[in-house]
Amino acid sequence: MATKIRPMKMQILVLSLVIISLACVSAYADEPNQLTPIMVQPGDIHLSMNFDKDFVVKRGHKFFAAGQGTNWEAKDGVLVGTQSTPEYQAKKKASGKGHLGTAPRLQFPNTPKDVIVKYSFKIVGGNKTKLLPMIEAGHHLRRIYFGAKGSTLLVDHEKTSIAESDFVLQPNQWYHVMLEIKDNDFLVRFQDGPTIYGNHPGVGADFADYNLGITATNKGTMYIDNMTIWHAGDVVSDWKDTKAKPASAEAR
Repeated sequence: MATKIRPMKMQILVLSLVIISLACVSAYADEPNQLTPIMVQPGDIHLSMNFDKDFVVKRGHKFFAAGQGTNWEAKDGVLVGTQSTPEYQAKKKASGKGHLGTAPRLQFPNTPKDVIVKYSFKIVGGNKTKLLPMIEAGHHLRRIYFGAKGSTLLVDHEKTSIAESDFVLQPNQWYHVMLEIKDNDFLVRFQDGPTIYGNHPGVGADFADYNLGITATNKGTMYIDNMTIWHAGDVVSDWKDTKAKPASAEAR
């Protein structure tokens, strides 16, 4: 005999399906990243990926390197990063060398020195530390750090702050960001959010590499979508006027 579903149970079932559907949708960036460069002209594309095909970031991957044993996998249309395995952490802890991989860390080999980076991201869970989460271009060379009380552009192994903002990254929220780096100029913009700009010789300093690095919170999960990296071309003609009033950049 077929089981009858009472009206109240039917309503609960429908509501549950709606909640599940919304949860699945939230894994994707909720809107497109509409930011365009305002400081430099985009040159050749170094990398463009929307993660519509599933893959796992393993050692020797063509485009990505999973830092400190963390796990990265493209699935359901986004790139997802989680902390390293308990076994990896135990091994590192026993060695006494640190770098346990508790914060998802992704690196991009052969990133150009002068670069434009555009992507969307979300961080779920975990805890902020004195240096995480962050985005950097060159390990400890030029970095934006998202702290509990604001955000800071840092150079020279985090010894020098070149710009500060009261912008606080919120958990479980999609952000659309663009970085532009050219010579000594470092510009970070968020769609419907702040513009943070700094100029310092440390931005253009010579370094072993300028690889892009993205790190989440400690023991958090990071989602990345719709990423494009360009070689940075010439400075746009009206940049001097724009940087004099960077708050207006979001309206451009």
